[in-house]
Amino acid sequence: MGQSCASCQHKDEATPGQNGIELKDQLAEEDLDDSQDRESPPSTYQCKTMEADILQFQKIISNVKEEDYVEESKEQQIIFDDQSRYLGSIVNGKANGFGKLWLENGDFYQGDFVENMMEGNGTFNYLKGPIYEGEFKSNKPDGYGIETWPDGSIYEGEFKGGRKHGKGCYKWHQGCVYNGDWKDNMIHGVGKYDWPDGRSYSGSWIKNQMHGRGKYIWKDGKCYDGEYQNDKKCGFGIFYWPDGKQFQGQWFNGRQHGKGLMIGKDGKKKIGSWLEGKLVSSTEDENFQIMPEGWILQQQ
Repeated sequence: MGQSCASCQHKDEATPGQNGIELKDQLAEEDLDDSQDRESPPSTYQCKTMEADILQFQKIISNVKEEDYVEESKEQQIIFDDQSRYLGSIVNGKANGFGKLWLENGDFYQGDFVENMMEGNGTFNYLKGPIYEGEFKSNKPDGYGIETWPDGSIYEGEFKGGRKHGKGCYKWHQGCVYNGDWKDNMIHGVGKYDWPDGRSYSGSWIKNQMHGRGKYIWKDGKCYDGEYQNDKKCGFGIFYWPDGKQFQGQWFNGRQHGKGLMIGKDGKKKIGSWLEGKLVSSTEDENFQIMPEGWILQQQ
């Protein structure tokens, strides 16, 4: 079955109250930690991998003896040692051209073959798993393809060596959607992840985790534009409230940590020092700037 999207199951996130910067005491109570807000996207490794089946098939088919096949024939049959059966075009004793393969375990492939290998376009049906339709190379999905799971989850995009690799879009049956870069079956590179409740993250990813520069938007209009490490705010970032308030400053482990600048909806600025999300000191300075040199504001 398709992978469960744990991200979709968590509906609430820890975010600051509506009157966060009105008073100094309230400043100390700000909690901008969203580390529990989004569990890592699920791994998209198949429970029963096509790779394992194909390797078994390749081992079996390599042991087939070329017997007295005609030079060129169509709709001929090959029975393999494990009772897997091929029916289709045979040239020089090997599967070449269009054919069908019934694996002994119940899986089924139909499509193009070159020299006993799945090569070209085809469809691979798992008895207990997804259906892959697309390009094959050397017995593995390679190129553009669509992987559909029984529960309705679907991936459409690029594959390399049997794994999701390149550009692609995965839609989980719970409603989560990721569209962007993949590497070795994992979300890796730049892409956008949407939740069914209206939240979204657009930016950099490493091995299924938010990592690097990104923008996280909440359903009520709050927004964080900044740096992440291992799924948590870390480095410089700006947190925006719908009413115009914002925090600019340093983050660590998902919380404000270090120097920061709070800007009220009236434009008044307060400089502060934070320790693990708690304000420890603050002063007013209308001319203070904390934004790193070269930081480019992304359009909200």
